[in-house]
Amino acid sequence: MWPALFAVVLVALRSWNTEKLLAAFLTGSLLTTIGIGLAIVSLLDDSSIVASHTRRSAGPVADLVVGVLAVLLGLFLARRPASAPAPRTSAGWSERALARGAPIAFVVGIVFNVFPGLFPFIALKDIAEADFSTQAAAALVVGFYLVMFTPAELPLVGYALAPARTTALVDRLNAWFDHNGRRVAVVALELGGAYLIVRGSIALI
Repeated sequence: MWPALFAVVLVALRSWNTEKLLAAFLTGSLLTTIGIGLAIVSLLDDSSIVASHTRRSAGPVADLVVGVLAVLLGLFLARRPASAPAPRTSAGWSERALARGAPIAFVVGIVFNVFPGLFPFIALKDIAEADFSTQAAAALVVGFYLVMFTPAELPLVGYALAPARTTALVDRLNAWFDHNGRRVAVVALELGGAYLIVRGSIALI
């Protein structure tokens, strides 16, 4: 669950050429995240963060730090004025960029994913800590990002198999997120942050 990803996907779903924008954004995103994800796992695997003599403390500390940041970000979003819908506000720059067409959507997918989010970074850290073979770690990184980008993949499958029904569902989804988008983001950040804080605390005991 990555609230910012939902914001960008919703921008694409409101566009007239949704399929092309989503396909271009998804292609740029997967190429970037998988490439950077593999590089991060390799770097973490060779660093002191997941080295055997510091793994018991460094990993949980990373969980605690990211968990606290997620909780604080959730509190910040929860206290924003109700007149500012979260998806539209947080994706303003992407809305302007995506309106220029598929090539720009591809670039947005790259720029948007140069730096991993809070939760994706923890996932990459966990993969590095597990000490898998290079091939297994690469497969896990690819699988993780395929799952993470499900919000962009499902509409594309829907438009290919049942375009009329998908259009109706997308319209209803847009209306629902207009009223509940920020709440979804807050719940995701608070629950994810709380989970990481508990996990990190237990590991340090």
